[in-house]
Amino acid sequence: MLIVRGATLAGMATAARLARLGHAVTLDAAGHTAAPLPDVIVLPATWRDLFKKSGAHLVTALNAAGLALTEAPPTRHALGDGTVLDLPAERGAQYHALSAAFGQAEAVRWRDLLDDLLPVWEAFRRHALEGTEPVRTKRQRASLWLDRTVADVAGRLQTPLSEVVLAVGPDRPGTAALPLLLERMFGRWQLTDDTGAPQPTQRLVDLLAQRLAERGVRTVESHAGPAHVDCRPHAVRARWWARPVLGTPIDDGGQLRASATSPAGPAPWGQLASAALAVYALHERLTGEDPRPTNKEFALPRLPRPR
Repeated sequence: MLIVRGATLAGMATAARLARLGHAVTLDAAGHTAAPLPDVIVLPATWRDLFKKSGAHLVTALNAAGLALTEAPPTRHALGDGTVLDLPAERGAQYHALSAAFGQAEAVRWRDLLDDLLPVWEAFRRHALEGTEPVRTKRQRASLWLDRTVADVAGRLQTPLSEVVLAVGPDRPGTAALPLLLERMFGRWQLTDDTGAPQPTQRLVDLLAQRLAERGVRTVESHAGPAHVDCRPHAVRARWWARPVLGTPIDDGGQLRASATSPAGPAPWGQLASAALAVYALHERLTGEDPRPTNKEFALPRLPRPR
């Protein structure tokens, strides 16, 4: 019996994936629940991968619940000078909206800023989203914009548009600006019902809870003894002289962890990605099988036929 501690979003995802791999799983809620989801879904591929790797595809689960994943409206920003900016997600639409609001030169600066975040995203994927490569060198830190702040990034803009960047958190490392790029790359999505009316994204958590029941995951309020994966958020314990790091390691050679404080961060897509990495590592430890997508020889076990 495998124990997953913490009924957070990462904990639920970890339990569902492990159960689909054929493990008996107990989810120890440990006083935790999944935090409310944002109204808009970014990086829906992480949700699709979770549902695919734990049973039926996401679209199947959504259809059964009378739901669909549809494009969300542009983000509305009320800026300090009184400008109300509706910022679309698509690259060309962004350029036209910003040109109309602030002029072509500022639209170009915004476009170039997001373009410069592309290699940061690639580095972030290597270190946090698709792998667990630690950040050790000055060059690695620079590739992740850990050597600059969000305020430094916002300083590239010359109008109140900089407030959109500063809203991320001026003192945070530059990596925190990545969601601005992700919306342009992957769009903004929402749940809607059969009439097209928006629905709470929290219904995804309800569908995930249903998936846990389908996979036979047992949920308890507490469980004595150690956990195989700890999905409670953990404070990052950096030395006082150390510079900021990406988060609590998923695999430090001992306790496996996946949570909002894992390297991929607290966003729902970050928690889901962290859960996948922890599951890959644990399954390989226990069985010697590598279930990562890079192993083309691996196949999920067959699901038992319904009785």
